[in-house]
Amino acid sequence: MATKQSHLAEDLSCPICGSILQKPVVLFCRHRFCKVCLESLWNGGGSCECPLCCQPSSMGELIVNTTLEKTCEGFLEHCKNDPLACKEHGETLSLFCLEDLEPTCSKCKSSANHKGHRLYPLHEASHDCKEELKNALKPLQEKLKLFRNAKLTCEQTIHHIKSQAENTERQIREEFEALHQFLRDEEASRLSMLKQEKDQKSQMMNDKIEDLETDITSLSNIIRTVEQEMRSQDVQFLKMFKLPENPERFNIGAEVLGYECFSSGRHSWEVEVKNNTYWVIGVASGSISRKGKHVLTPAEGFWTIRLRNGEYKACTAPWSPLTMTKEPQVVRVVLDMNRSRVTFYDPQERTPLFTYTDIITLRAFPYFCSACKEHPLKVLPGWISIKTD
Repeated sequence: MATKQSHLAEDLSCPICGSILQKPVVLFCRHRFCKVCLESLWNGGGSCECPLCCQPSSMGELIVNTTLEKTCEGFLEHCKNDPLACKEHGETLSLFCLEDLEPTCSKCKSSANHKGHRLYPLHEASHDCKEELKNALKPLQEKLKLFRNAKLTCEQTIHHIKSQAENTERQIREEFEALHQFLRDEEASRLSMLKQEKDQKSQMMNDKIEDLETDITSLSNIIRTVEQEMRSQDVQFLKMFKLPENPERFNIGAEVLGYECFSSGRHSWEVEVKNNTYWVIGVASGSISRKGKHVLTPAEGFWTIRLRNGEYKACTAPWSPLTMTKEPQVVRVVLDMNRSRVTFYDPQERTPLFTYTDIITLRAFPYFCSACKEHPLKVLPGWISIKTD
C-alpha cells in the first residue's frame, strides 16, 4: 500500500518544484508541470520548451487540466487523512528531522523547509526516544517503591501504637481495679492522657499516609501514561513524545543531587572516579535552579572540583588547578556545616586536594555530574554523618 502511494505521489509530482501538482498543465510532449512553475521558468528568460525533453512549446499550451487537477486534490485530501503520509508530497513518512523534531518523507530532505537538516531513519529515532523514556521511568519506579515501603511502615506503626495502647490500658485497669475510690481519680487521669497520646500519634501517621497516597497516585498516573505512550505507533509516539517534567530533575546535563540534605553537623562520603574521564563532584545549595544552564561557582551555589580534558581543577572563579602527585581513584568529600567549609581528599594520599571555606547556605546537598557513560561515578559504602546540637 505504501509503495503504491509513493508511486502515485511521484506520478503526480511537479518535476520543477517536487510538490504535488497545483493547477497542472500537460504539454504536447505529455509531460506535466505546475502552471505557476512553467510560467516562472519561461518568464525568467528561459525559452518556451519542455524542461525535461526540450521539445518546443508555447504559452498557449498552458491550459489547466481540470481532470488531473481534481486527481491531485483528491490525492492531497487522502494524504491529509493518512497519518503515515507526508501532507506536502504524499509519500510515506520514513525519516525524522533532528532540527525540527518531526517525521518527514524522502522528498522533504531536498525541500527548502528541511534543506541542510540532519535526517534520521524513523524507526531508529523512535527506538532511541523509547530507550531514553525507559531510563527516565527507572527513578520514578524506585521512588514509588520507597513511598509504598514508607506507607507500610506507617501502617505497622499505627498497629503497634494501637496494640501498645490497648495493653497499657488493660494493665492500668488491672492495677487500679484492686484500689479503692482514692485511686479511681488517678486511674481516669492516666487513661485520658494515654488516649490523647494515642490519638495524636495516630493522627500524625494518618496524615503521613494521606500524603504518601497522594504521591503514589500521582506517580502511578505518570507511569501509566508513559507506558501507554510507549505502546503507541512510531509516528504518533514521536508527535506526542515529551519527558515527564519533574521539578527535582535537571533538564540540561547529566547532573543529580543526593537524596539527603544537610543543615548542620559534619558529614563525609566517598566517590569512586576510577577511569572516568569527565566528572564534577562536591556540594550544591538547596536553592539552586535545576532548570536551564548554570555556572558551577560558589556565587551560583556550587562548591565542587572537576576533571575535564585530563585537567583537575576546583570550580572557583576563576578556576583553580589542583596539585596532586597521581590521579585519584577515589575522592572523599568532607562537609562541615558548623564551620561552613568543605574539603576534598584523596584517601590513599591522606592530603587535602582543595578546601572551600565559604559555604553560605542553609541546606546543602551532595552534587554529582558525569559525562562518561563507560565508567559512571559510584558512591562507595561507608557514608559518615555526625550531627551536633
